[in-house]
This record gives sequence, structure tokens and C-alpha cells, in this order.
Amino acid sequence: MRTRLLSLVWFVGAAALPAIAWHDVAARLAARFSVDPGYLLSAWAGFALIAAGLVCFLPVLISVGRSPESRLYPRNRGSLIGWGTSLYLLGLALSVQVAELASRL
Repeated sequence: MRTRLLSLVWFVGAAALPAIAWHDVAARLAARFSVDPGYLLSAWAGFALIAAGLVCFLPVLISVGRSPESRLYPRNRGSLIGWGTSLYLLGLALSVQVAELASRL
């Protein structure tokens, strides 16, 4: 039970970190919104990668503390952890760069 609680706290923290760190950047980017592919790719790709990483972590979060024979235990759990970590960290790195560029506008 403790492991599930710690996992949930970690997930909520990982989801809240970008919102807390870059809420003003996201607001400025949203104020200049356009359906231009270049804008969407350059401004929002970091946040999309973070969201994709968190989505990869959801099955892992659900399976914490369960037996590997459980139907809720993903068979590809290791790859989900790898993809989730990679996407989340790449999204964080890209969001830091976007925030730096947005602060110069």
C-alpha cells in the first residue's frame, strides 16, 4: 500500500511540475495561438512530449504492487517505463528551451 501511495505522489508531482514551472509561459504561448504547423511544433511539442510520457506511465502506475500474473499488470512494463521516462525528460528539456526563448519575447 505504501508503494502505491508513493507512486501516486510521484505521478502527481511529475504532472504538476510543468504546470507550476511554466504556467506563465503557456499562458503567453496560448495568447499568440495560431494553427500554423511551425508554431504548434515549436511552441507546444515539449508539453505534448511531457503528456505522452505521463500517459506511458499510467499503466505502470496502475500495476504498482500487483502480481505479474494480474490482468492489470502490463506485459511490456519495462518498455513503458523506458518510453515514459524518455518522453518526459525530452519534453522537460524542450520546454526549458521554449521557456527561455519565450522570456525574450
